[in-house]
Formats: sequence, structure tokens, C-alpha cells
Amino acid sequence: MSSTQELAIRRLEAAAEPASHLRRRRRPDALVTVVVLAIGAFALAGIGSPLWGQTSLTETGLLGRVSPYTDGQLLGVERQTYDLGDTVDAAIPNAALFGDAIRDGEWPSWNPYVLGGETLGGTPNAGLASPVALPFWFLPAWLAPAYVLLLQIVVAVGGCYLFLRRLRLGKPAALLGGLAYATSAFMVVWLNWPQTRVAAFIPALFWALECVIQNRRIRDAALVALTVAAMLLGGFPAVTGYALATGSCYVVVRAVAEYGWVGRTMGVWIRALVGVGTGAALVAIQLVPWVSTMSTVLLRGRAQTPEDHIPTQVLLTTIAPYVFGTVRPDQGPYWYEARIFLEEVSYVGAGVGVLAIVAVALARSGRVALPRATWWFFVAATGAWGVVIYLGGPPLALLQRLPYLFSDNAVDRARSILGFGIAVLAAVGFQLLLDRARDRVPGRDRRRLLLDRARDRVPGRDRLRPLWGVAVWTGVVAVGGVLYLRARRYALVHDTAWGFAGGGPHLGFLHDELENGVAFVLAALGAAAWLWFAPPRRRFFAAALIPLLVAWQGLLWVQNYYPHTDPKDFYPVSGVHEHLAANLGHERFWGSTGAVLGGVHSLHRLRGLQGHSFVETRFAELLEKLPGEQFSAPPKPATFLWPDPLNNGSSPTSPILDRLSIAEYVTPPTQKPFGVETEDTGDGSTHTLSADRPVTVRVPVSGPIRGIGVTPATAGIAATHTLRISVVLRDASDREVASADRLDRAISAGTPFYVPIAAEDVPRGTTLTAEITVRGGSLVVAGRNGAPAVSTIAGTNDGLKLVYVENAVIYQRTTALPRARWASATIVEPDAAKRLDLLADGSVASDAVVLDAPGGVTDGRPADVRWHTDGFDEMRLTVDAEGAGYLVLADAIQPTWAVTVDGTAADLVRADHGLAAVHVPAGRHIVAFRYAPRYAALGAWVSVGTVVLVVVAVGGEWIHLRRRRAVGTGAPASAPAETPTPVDA
Repeated sequence: MSSTQELAIRRLEAAAEPASHLRRRRRPDALVTVVVLAIGAFALAGIGSPLWGQTSLTETGLLGRVSPYTDGQLLGVERQTYDLGDTVDAAIPNAALFGDAIRDGEWPSWNPYVLGGETLGGTPNAGLASPVALPFWFLPAWLAPAYVLLLQIVVAVGGCYLFLRRLRLGKPAALLGGLAYATSAFMVVWLNWPQTRVAAFIPALFWALECVIQNRRIRDAALVALTVAAMLLGGFPAVTGYALATGSCYVVVRAVAEYGWVGRTMGVWIRALVGVGTGAALVAIQLVPWVSTMSTVLLRGRAQTPEDHIPTQVLLTTIAPYVFGTVRPDQGPYWYEARIFLEEVSYVGAGVGVLAIVAVALARSGRVALPRATWWFFVAATGAWGVVIYLGGPPLALLQRLPYLFSDNAVDRARSILGFGIAVLAAVGFQLLLDRARDRVPGRDRRRLLLDRARDRVPGRDRLRPLWGVAVWTGVVAVGGVLYLRARRYALVHDTAWGFAGGGPHLGFLHDELENGVAFVLAALGAAAWLWFAPPRRRFFAAALIPLLVAWQGLLWVQNYYPHTDPKDFYPVSGVHEHLAANLGHERFWGSTGAVLGGVHSLHRLRGLQGHSFVETRFAELLEKLPGEQFSAPPKPATFLWPDPLNNGSSPTSPILDRLSIAEYVTPPTQKPFGVETEDTGDGSTHTLSADRPVTVRVPVSGPIRGIGVTPATAGIAATHTLRISVVLRDASDREVASADRLDRAISAGTPFYVPIAAEDVPRGTTLTAEITVRGGSLVVAGRNGAPAVSTIAGTNDGLKLVYVENAVIYQRTTALPRARWASATIVEPDAAKRLDLLADGSVASDAVVLDAPGGVTDGRPADVRWHTDGFDEMRLTVDAEGAGYLVLADAIQPTWAVTVDGTAADLVRADHGLAAVHVPAGRHIVAFRYAPRYAALGAWVSVGTVVLVVVAVGGEWIHLRRRRAVGTGAPASAPAETPTPVDA
């Protein structure tokens, strides 16, 4: 008797078991309990203290690199995890701003605080309308990420469970598949990004597609629609595209294998396609504005080549994630592969890898255990994705000929769907081991299974089947050896560069991490062998050990990655923020490197020029006319505004900054103040500034002062980050004029060490003295006549006024124009290059505006402009004009906003190349701007109509089926699938 026949007989015998025994079997299965506990341990212990607010799951240590935090609240606070910078300067500030607005009762479609403005909740870019982003709606932003992550794990595990149960796997295997996916690299490393909010729904998408394959129900197509809608709202369309591309192949293969080339197969395809289209229509209210907005932004530096794939040796990270270095500053060498850690690491875990190989090695059992073509599909799809992601070459080149998905997106994002495929195979492998251990058939269709086995039995083939398994395991070992040799060679290259020709820290770290990974592999192999060969009564512990190993290694993996920062370090408010909030008004600020970072300021609702987001094309062209290079050169995308061009000591006095309404400019204390320098390096003598002992010296220049400096004389002096130098300026009457201090960061011998000081209001010709005090140690400086030699930087007529010093320096730009200003004259220049040159050379008067084309007449008369509302999606102003002219708004809103004058729609035209303006006639008028991307109203109506249609269709089907059941006539509306329904295992 074959094993299949024996197992089928056991199922028939089980049907005759006494009722009392069946009641006992309804108790929670012990193995299910173990897997659930393993999932809970991974989720709760992996996230840990951020769940109860003791710490925060945000990498705010990066803020310590930016003034005023560097020498202020975050002095000495180090980063815990590298490579999370985009979340710190964009994702978290956006989420915090959005959540605050939601709790205030407002839906913020637009973020007006960065880069002239960008979309916020109006499009899926930030992923804040995703169902798994809901914690940001209700919880403070420092706490919400922990619950977003927890919700992602629940969705990922739940979706895997539903899908794998549909594939006839038992509860333990289905749950383990969810754990495998939740611990995979993509789901872990993209912490706090929108990417994982999309990827969490990949299993649910495949579950919904399988429901469509198995049933003829409207509600199954609706499930596809809801899942697709959730993915599209997640904000990273490439992951959605990878999932839909793979899912479409899955539907085609499964439907043909299940039903052949008949009408029902076509019906499956149509229902799946309708479900996907309906999902897009459900969120048209966000998709249509997204399409409209993305057509207006600068997209460059995104082209991909066949060489842009993950290096093959990185596959070693499947079992040892940190084999090529760590992302923890205090652990081993920093990740040294080709790109950053989160774009390459490919962890799945030793246990998951072993189980996936088991599923491939037991090919015949895997094919029988799953619905038709399912095993073949996941083996082939997983292998194909692996080739594309890690080998590149012609397959990737072919895919990159297609628009968008592969041509403009790095293929490493496809690890999302690859991780899901491996998780499915791991679940199948676990099920096959359990089937062997429990002598159970994963399904109730005994006749089908017997026929499958009989069909597969070919004379002579049974003797060859073990060779397939041997070949698979041998191939895995051989590939592992090749990967190790390549990794070893790569580590030696880096060690040699560090001066360790025969091996050093890189090779040593590789061996240490690989030993840990191999240890988990051996443990998983041992558990699998125990489960396969041991007597049935002893196999439970082996079965329980496997999910525990997966969770254990997963915990080690995430605990060395997830940051746990102090909540008080979450974007703290400093004196700099308070000054800007009190003085900016409706204008904006900018700064130099070390004082601004992406869009962190938007969390405090401070309007800045800098940011990290897509930039409207014409606004970006205007920014690029500033000195130097503002955006990263290709292949980097143009989404981050660099302040580097103004770091060469020249004053930020470009006329373009005036027209952008840059009213305040911030620098770190380490940057030499702008102004006229008078350097005094001494007469060859030295003077010791003892701790806490003030020394008073005469300031060698009179009048407004921006900096007082002394010259350290100790060779090799280095910053202690504890020593502070303070300066108090007094006039001839001994009245304190200004005071400031500075930490000894960036101190060096022979170079004046300047303490910036806000003493610009000192009348010219005023004689000053400087009281210099060192705290936290002593300092030897260059001397002159028995006192410290004092260097100075004096104020000058450069359009700047130093107004604030406290761990950062703030200059007021006195030539900045108002953000909303009146233009009583126009200059028409249709040529873009000439127009930009005109704006950059400063020849355009402050009361004039440069237009692309002729517009309304201007009378050359002034007007009074007053703000009423300056909000997220609406701005209202009053214009009281003596003659006709233009109201110019220095924001990047022209393509996506609309304007009315006294309630009547008006033309919002291009102004000063990248800004916006509206013609206003003489008199008193109310001018209202509102966020209104093209076809947004159409998208809203499509979404509303689709919601109504889905509710009516699903509700109508439910009523129809209920009536049919009530009268007891007719056949079931949904033909059951030919595949057996899931059973517990």
C-alpha cells in the first residue's frame, strides 16, 4: 500500500472517531500555539520598548549632526542605525505634520513648508493614507512608528496565513510562512518608509487572487480591489507593480492549470483584471492628483542599467545579514558592499532557507500537496526574481526596456516579492515535513491525490526521484562555497586597503557572522532531519524547534537594526526654532550644511527652502541658477536640495534668494561668520586662558561685530566637546552689548577660532572690550602684549544682519522680498535661459515680475498686500491696489493650484520662472489660492462612484445568495473550486 493510500485510509478512520475525541481535537493545537507564540515573540520583543513609550523607533540620533542640536540638546547623542536618513529628514517629519493636522480636524493635501511646497496627504507619495499608517493619525509621531510596524507584521502574517490556507497548507505551516515573510529583509530594513506599507499587503493580494481563481463570486473580485487599493495608498508604486506583475502571471498559470483553456479560465482572468481596475478606481481620488503632480516634477537620475543589480555574493546575507559589515556604529566595520545596507541585504533566515530548499528538493510531494501548478509557479517565479535581482545581465536588460517599473526603479526593491516567494516555499517545506511526521494528507480529495500519484508514477522514474533531492542539496552547498570565496576575496580587498594584506577586520567579521549563520543552518537541518526520521511520538519537539529557530534568529537580526532612541530626543524645540517661529512670519529660511537637513523643519511648521522630496520642474530650474550645484548629479535623483554652494565663505546674497523670500539664513557655529575679517595671530608669544578666569581685552576694531576669535597655539589640539569659550562685549560705559559662547568643535592650532556674536546694532565708531572666558578646561592661545591676540569679523553692508547666536547662527537677510508681493511692472522674456540669467543678475526691480508671455496690463502703482489665511491647502490675501498689477506668490504652486479674485476664477501664471502670479485690477480684492491639481474632481467622483458600485454589487450578491438559500432552490451561486479546501495540519 502506498503512503498516500495509507494516509487516505487514516482520514476515513478519523471520520469515525468518537465525539469525545473530536472535542479534544478542537482544543488549540500545540504546534499552532508554538508558532503563534514565536510570531508574538518576534513582533513584541523585536519592537520592544517603543511599544510602551520608553523609547522611540526613530533614528533621531542623526539630528545630532545638525545645529543647533549638535552642540545643544543632542550633544553626545550618537546614531544607533546608519542609512535611515531619509526617514529622519522626510518620512517622519511628513508623518508628524500630517498627524498633527488630522488631529486638528484638517486633511492636509499640501505641505507648504519645504521646497516651495510639495504634496502631503493629497497623493500617495508619503503613504499616509495607507491602512497601516493609521497610528500616525491618532498617536504622536515619536510613538506611532512602533504601532505602524506592529500593524505591518499583523497584516503580513495574516495575509500569508489566509493565502497559504487557501493552498491547502495546515495552520502551523501557514503561520510559519507569515513569520518567514515578516522577518525577511525587505520587511525589516525599510523601517519607517512607505515601501513596507505596500509590501505588507502582497500576501493578501495573492490570497484575494486565489479566491478569484477558486470561486465565481463578486466579493472575491472586491477583495482584490480592496487589496490593490491598500497597496496603491501605501505610496511606493514600484512594489505594487512587482506584486501585480507576479500576481498576473500567477492568475494566468493557475487558471489554465486548474480549468484548461475554457470559458471559466477567461472568467477568472476577467474577474482578476476587474478587481485590479476597481482597486485603482477606489483610490482615484489620490491617483489622479498623483499622476497630475508627477507630470510637473523634476525626474532625473533614475535610469537603470543591467549592471544595477545586487552583487551575487550578497546572497550570503540570506543566513547572516551582517556578513559584509554592520549598520551599528559600535559593532564591527560599517557595511562595505557596493551600495548601502538597506538596498542590498537579503536576509531570509537559516530556518526559512532550509525549509524553502526542502520544498524544492521534495518536488513530487510539493506538487501533490498544492493546487495545480502552484509549486511550479513559486519555484520558477522565485528563481526568476533571484536571477534578475542578483545576476542582472540580459534578463534585467530586457525588463528595463519596459517603461517605468524596471527602467526607472532599482531592481533591489523586488526583494519584496522575492521574500514572499521564499516564505511560501518555506511554508510548503514545513508542511511536507509535517505531513511525513503526522502521516496526513493536506486535503480531503483522496481520489485526486491517488490519481496524481498514479499519473506521476513512471517506470524507472521513482528510482531517479531521490537524485533530484541530492542534486538540489549538492547545488546549494556548491553555490554557498562559491559565494563564500567571492565574499572572502571582497573582504580581503577592503582589508588590504586598510593595511591588512593577509586579512583584517573585514575578513574576521565575515567569518564571525558566517559562523553564526551556519550554526543556525545546522540547527535547522538537524530539526528538519529529526522531524523527517524520528519516530512520530518524538517529532513534536523537532517541529516546534523550527519556528522557534526562525523567530530567534529573526530577533537577533532586528534587535541589531531597529533604533531605540530617547523620546526627549525626538526633534526637540530649541531657541533657534523659537526665534524662527517668532520672526519668519509668512517668509522662509535657508541655511548651510550643518544647519539644515532636508525637511526636518516642517515638523515644527517652519517654512524653509530646503527639503527632501520631488521638486516642481521650473522651481528646480530656478534653484539651479544659484551658485554651484543644488541637486545631486545623476545617477542620484534630484530630490534633495544641498546647501553646499554657499559654504565657501561667500555671503548668501543671490538675488534669486531675495525673490524666493529667504528672510533668515542659518549656519552652524563652526562656520566662519560672514563679514570683514581682521586676523591677528599674535606677536609670537602665547597666553594661557585658565578655566573660569575671565580675561578682558580691547577689540581692535570699532562698530558692529559678528565674530571674536582667538588663535589656539597648542600643536595638535583637538576638540574635546566639553570646553566652551565665551565672549562678552562691553562698550566704554561697561554696559554689556552682546554675549555668546561656542563649544570647541572644529578647533585647530594656528587658525582663528571665532565665537559668532550678535552685535550688529552697535553704532559705528563705538569702542568695545571683549571679556573672554574658558569653561571646562584651559586653552593656550596666541598672544599680543601679554594678552590674547584677538581677531574680529565686522559687520558690513552685505544685506545680512547677524541676529541670533545659540548653538547656531541666524542672519536676517535684509534684501529678501515678501513671499506674497505686489508687482506693478512686468518684464516678458519667453526664452527660459535668458529669463533665468535676468533673475540671477539682479537687474529686475523688486516691484517687477518676469513673465513667460504677455498678460494683463500694469499701471505702475503700489498696493497693500495683507495675509488672512496661510494654510496647508488654502491661502487668502487682501490686495488694496492703486492700479492694476500682479500678486506674486513665491511658491511652487503654478501647475497644481487654482486662484480666484473676489470668487471669480483667474489665471495663475508663471512668474519669475518658477513662481506663480495672478493679475489683479485696481481696487480692493480678495485673492484666494487653493490646492486643485488637474482632474482632481474627476478622481473624487470616480472614487465615490466606485465605492457605491462595489457596495451595491457585493450587497446584491449577498442578498441574492441569501434568498436562494432561504427558498432552498437552485444551485449554489459559487461553484466550489476543484482544489480541496484547507485542513488543519
